[in-house]
Amino acid sequence: QKWLIENSEALAKSMPAGTRYIGTFAVVMTSEKNAGSYRVLFELDSYGAMDKLAALNKDPESEYGRLVRESTKFGDNDLAAPWSNTLLKDVNDASIWDPMT
Repeated sequence: QKWLIENSEALAKSMPAGTRYIGTFAVVMTSEKNAGSYRVLFELDSYGAMDKLAALNKDPESEYGRLVRESTKFGDNDLAAPWSNTLLKDVNDASIWDPMT
C-alpha cells in the first residue's frame, strides 16, 4: 500500500498514448475462490498497445518500465498462488458468436 500511495500518480503519468492506468483495487467481496486479493486495471485502446507496454517494460530508461519492474517485487509469482490475470475487451467491440444460430 505504501508503494502504491507513493507511486500511483507517477505510474499513471508514465503510460504511453493509447493506454491508461486505471488503478489498483483491493477485493472486498468476490465469489472467485483463487483469484487473489487485488486487481490492477489498465485500459488499452488496442491489442497493439500491449506491444508498446512490453517494449517500455524492457527499456532501462523508461519510467513506466522502472515502476512496473519495481512493483513486481510485491507479487507472488508462484503458478499455484491464489491469483489470476484477466484481459478484458469491451463487449461492444468483442466478437460474440451465438452457438444457437
